Amino acid sequence: MTRNRSKPDCGLGGMLEIIFGFVGCLLVVAWAPPATAECDGIPRCELVWADEFDGSEVDSAKWSFQLGDGSEVGLPRGWGNNELQFYQESNATVGDGVLTLIAREESVSGFGYTSARLRTLGKGDWRYGRFEMRARLPVGQGLWPAFWMLPSTEVYGGWAASGEIDIMENVGQEPERVTGTLHYGSPWPRNAFSGSEYLLADGLFHEDFHVFAVEWERGEIRWYVDGEQYATQTDWFSSGGPFPAPFDRGFYLLLNVAVGGNLPGSPDSTTTFPQELVVDYVRVYQAAAAKGAQVSTTSLSFDQAEKMKRIDAVLSLPFENQARKKDRASDRRRLVCSLRARGTKGFVAVRGTLRLALHGTTGGTSWTGRAIKAALDGRAEASFSADDIDRLVSEAAGEEAAVELFQITFDGAGGKKVMRLDVDCFQQASAN
Repeated sequence: MTRNRSKPDCGLGGMLEIIFGFVGCLLVVAWAPPATAECDGIPRCELVWADEFDGSEVDSAKWSFQLGDGSEVGLPRGWGNNELQFYQESNATVGDGVLTLIAREESVSGFGYTSARLRTLGKGDWRYGRFEMRARLPVGQGLWPAFWMLPSTEVYGGWAASGEIDIMENVGQEPERVTGTLHYGSPWPRNAFSGSEYLLADGLFHEDFHVFAVEWERGEIRWYVDGEQYATQTDWFSSGGPFPAPFDRGFYLLLNVAVGGNLPGSPDSTTTFPQELVVDYVRVYQAAAAKGAQVSTTSLSFDQAEKMKRIDAVLSLPFENQARKKDRASDRRRLVCSLRARGTKGFVAVRGTLRLALHGTTGGTSWTGRAIKAALDGRAEASFSADDIDRLVSEAAGEEAAVELFQITFDGAGGKKVMRLDVDCFQQASAN
């Protein structure tokens, strides 16, 4: 079997990310080319977790098995969906660089079929990012492979008030079709769902490998097949909390192949066994701000009638003055701030001024530095270099001072189409 290990071509979907940095007295503009990006709509996207399945067994540091018929986790036999399989560890194998989940026709514990189900709960839990699998699907009446996510904690209530994200589901009797779905609302039976389908233009999903992904950001989730975006959702609710609940908490990944159940129905005489879900890799990407370097995120909602808005956010992570570390270039960091405006049909341009003011205390005396300004004329991102921050701190309080607070202010217009404005800032290592 020939396997393609190349990076998926998901680009930036035509969006250009512009990063402004001040070096000495020069304004330098750096373009992030689409070919280097790993995400379509998430800026500064970086790989934070992956399983390439290069070993000889399921990696227990990344995955745990769910076994049996669902009764051990409080569900009715059949995993709450009238499924016909009994999950076993032996139905999942790793070899030749792939994970294989095998559905077999065999009698175990009163069930006529066996299969496998894996999850990352407690070993991989994320809020926001791109979640991606490259896989070849099984085929046949009654097969139900899925790549999906559940909440790490049900803070908004039982299913589906705390949410479910179905990245990819397929019913085996429709080998050219996959679906992407959200589940939300109130606890069952007052739950709700919404989703879309993708039809493969050429070939069938069991004939070759394909890449299935979602990109999940605050207030928006997008679905992709082979880099093509086919669905976007921005409207959901939870009885347990305000929007964007329930999709504002940590979720974990699941992989399984069900047999039978409410969605696909039972196998019939046309179904052949064994059937396999063959997974080349599973990867998780996040924006740099989301994976640990984040200082703060402030979001502001406003209606279409307003044209002007002001964000005044106080950020609380100390940013140490780097003047004492001139000999340690790897320690030098800059502050990067992103401003994103969303409309009813996606991102829209904003125009205005982003101001960064620094506040601190040295020797018991409080001080405030003068502000740095950056114009945002339809652009999404501005950065303030470590040198600029050093200079402002030194002017205000001397080289030994340390910043205690940032104050970010945005004054500008987004137009009537803007529904929400988000600003986030994070620290990023500066280049030599």
